[in-house]
Amino acid sequence: MCLNLNKPLQIMIRKIGLLLFIPIIFIIQTSTAQVNNSVKIDSFINQANRLGLFSGNIEVIDRHKVVYKKSIGFTDASKQVKLTDQYRFHIGSIAKEFPAVGIMILKEQGKLSLDDKVSNYITGLPAWADKISIKNLLQYTSGLPDLKWKTVNGDASNWQDLKKLDTLNTVPGTAYAYNNNNNFLQKAIIAKISGMTFNQFVQQKILKPCGMNASIVDPTDQDPLVAKSYDNNGKQEALIYPITGWTAVTIGDFLKWSDALASFKLISPASTLQILSPVPGEDKQAGLGHGTMEKNVMKTHIHDGIAQKYQALLAADFTKGRTVILMTNNRQNNVYQLNDIIEAILDGKPYEPLRKP
Repeated sequence: MCLNLNKPLQIMIRKIGLLLFIPIIFIIQTSTAQVNNSVKIDSFINQANRLGLFSGNIEVIDRHKVVYKKSIGFTDASKQVKLTDQYRFHIGSIAKEFPAVGIMILKEQGKLSLDDKVSNYITGLPAWADKISIKNLLQYTSGLPDLKWKTVNGDASNWQDLKKLDTLNTVPGTAYAYNNNNNFLQKAIIAKISGMTFNQFVQQKILKPCGMNASIVDPTDQDPLVAKSYDNNGKQEALIYPITGWTAVTIGDFLKWSDALASFKLISPASTLQILSPVPGEDKQAGLGHGTMEKNVMKTHIHDGIAQKYQALLAADFTKGRTVILMTNNRQNNVYQLNDIIEAILDGKPYEPLRKP
């Protein structure tokens, strides 16, 4: 049967059809581009592995969709067991985000003020504890020296060093100095106020609410599914910590953590901004590393970390719906270069091929 439609109606039907067709074409083109990018990234990562320049776990999100996810390499120096996405990795300084968020959780509960002094919560320290505020600890402006890495062999050992410390390097609040004693005292304050160990606080108040059920704090050699770090000569590092309180995560839990921060699952946008924005100056970090916010929306979040032969990078640009996570147990000091190439592939830009030094 043939329908006789007047010309205006025919034109309207064509326009409606065209409007419906355009989004379908866009979806097809986007999907095709993501598939092509996945193939290109896979080729690049395989090449990096063949050159000995990357062994670990990687996940790439672009336009809010998983573009690429892979485990490549081995769980330890014996190279007998291949990595999977179930393995936990140390993430170095990125784990400092957990005490920073913990401090802000307690602040929002009204249990502390960032202007409070260390001596409000920790007793037995010299007079400098009356001068250092919690804000100074978060901004790395406390004036504290770094841990004595060559001699510290545990929390008790570091406490003894702090109790013997007569003077600070600088007046609190006047100079930036990135070091672990700031995080050490953050953890101690969290434990004092919460009545838990810091590790218990992280498990119960941070990891569990975020659904990070595979993550673990201070894993030992007896814990399963923990990637062991090793150097290029096959020397494997023992899971020993000069101080405690380091969270190891799977690639899936790492993404959950990034999403939890960006969605303000644990703390408010105002609190997030306080630990995302460093004191002014080049190459300075805050509790969450580096990042930007605008009108209570997280725009970017970048943080890298090193521990033994582990290295990790979280590079998120939420304006593009993009997150790149890299974790390796065979550090080559090239995670930023790897990320730059992945970003170039996603953006359709040229890049210099990865070469072995």
